[in-house]
Amino acid sequence: MDNFWRALFLAKSIIFCCGLFLALASSPIHAQKTEPNTTNQPVLDLPSATAAKDCLKTIRSAECLDHLFRDALKNHTTAEVLQLIQRFEAEDPELRRDCHPVVHAVGRETFRLKGNIHDSFSACDQTCHSGCYHGSVERFLRGDDIYSESYKHPSRAELKQKVALACDPETPLRFRYQCLHGLGHAILFFSAYQLQASLDICDALVDEWSRNSCYGGVFMENVSNATNEKRNFSPTDAHAPCNQLPDQYRRECYVMQTSRMAEMGLSIEQMFQECAKAGDYKLPCAQSIGRDLSNEARVGQHESVAQKCELTRGDERLACMHGVVYALVDNTWDGRYAMPFCAAFGSVADREDCFQMSIQYLRTVFEKDSEAITRDCSRHVANSPRCVELAVRPTNEL
Repeated sequence: MDNFWRALFLAKSIIFCCGLFLALASSPIHAQKTEPNTTNQPVLDLPSATAAKDCLKTIRSAECLDHLFRDALKNHTTAEVLQLIQRFEAEDPELRRDCHPVVHAVGRETFRLKGNIHDSFSACDQTCHSGCYHGSVERFLRGDDIYSESYKHPSRAELKQKVALACDPETPLRFRYQCLHGLGHAILFFSAYQLQASLDICDALVDEWSRNSCYGGVFMENVSNATNEKRNFSPTDAHAPCNQLPDQYRRECYVMQTSRMAEMGLSIEQMFQECAKAGDYKLPCAQSIGRDLSNEARVGQHESVAQKCELTRGDERLACMHGVVYALVDNTWDGRYAMPFCAAFGSVADREDCFQMSIQYLRTVFEKDSEAITRDCSRHVANSPRCVELAVRPTNEL
């Protein structure tokens, strides 16, 4: 790997892609199995859908829901409660429509039990439009005023003050990123999807890496949210809002931007053409293409994804690889998806670059030693001995 990409890998925020937050949020947690039941009946000592809907009808609905799930969380994990709500969603159209405030309550009670954002986010997932994350931050931001101000958005000054204290700087990098990225999601939500105001709040964080991690969460929420009618985008400009923002935000914006381009109907070839127009941000834009393609690689379409990255050359091809690799490794914290993707490239040089970046990412961010990475190589790409050879090299020789 040449010096340019090594420096880029180690120095800036594009060390991370959006996948970590999603992967941690959606990692499988096996809850207690229950017999088939109707939504009107409780599952063991868990609340029924009817009880949740009854709370929604009351004047003090937030407080009612909190007490409902406070009792449930005495004997069940957050994951088990969220899985129950997912079943309610599937079976009850009325609750499916209104489940977001219900899951807010699960998040509020999770934060009350955990006492900090990091542990609360680790317990939550994206059930009902990420309501658990939002509720955790709501409790963090509102504290004892949670019921009296449940329908009031915090002020920018309050958000800045709270955000600066939210994520423990002593936690490992991968966990702290989860917290900061999740905060970015919540900040945009609590700022009523005002993009620049949300980025300004991220600026309260003290170091560049933390700010960039927060920006990434804001931009991901902006591009993936289905409820704000995409008001921060242009119907005709594939580079908006990135090209309208100050320079300090553009890199993280472009790392998410091709999701918007795909919504506009652009093909992969057209996306690479648009990325070439992004000036200093053409590489983050190409990385965004890889991040989007990672979903195909995750379901086994390794050769197809490699061929799409091969549509471009040079640093743009490496950026596409980075986007795929980061998202795949973030999903599982090992090489099960990234390594078969790397083995699918047609040229020896591309395979080498891809294996190197996967191994370096596993070492640097996820603190995997050579023995663990070697096991991954043997397990997931047994027909690619070069992976093992690279895994035992010191980091400074990759």
